[in-house]
Amino acid sequence: MAVIILRIVLLALLLYVVFKVVQFFGDPKRRLKSAQAKKDFYFLDEQKNTRKNFKLTFKGVLFEGEKHIPSKDHPLFIHTIFVWTDASEEKLRTFTNEDFSELENKIKAHYPDCKIDWDSSIKKWKHKKAEEH
Repeated sequence: MAVIILRIVLLALLLYVVFKVVQFFGDPKRRLKSAQAKKDFYFLDEQKNTRKNFKLTFKGVLFEGEKHIPSKDHPLFIHTIFVWTDASEEKLRTFTNEDFSELENKIKAHYPDCKIDWDSSIKKWKHKKAEEH
């Protein structure tokens, strides 16, 4: 009898460990951090939830976007997206205007009818890059 109970407990423990491993590797936040470390593009968003901000990583820089809807009558229509980053100027130094255009295109692939509004620090950086060329 004790052997059967021990086998059931071990089976339950094995199933729990497998569940946790699958949960760990499927976690979108972990994949976002992994893509940031590898300097890949990754877009983390709940498109059906207009109140939740999205996060994306591009060239190792983490950006966050706040979705704005025009009114409560159209909760699924995203009118404007405000994008910012907490990255240092050193990380943004590698970005070109083409990179920002590519980033805009990737956001517009998810939200085609929206206007993208950049944070003032990013606007200043884009303007500074444009003056250099």
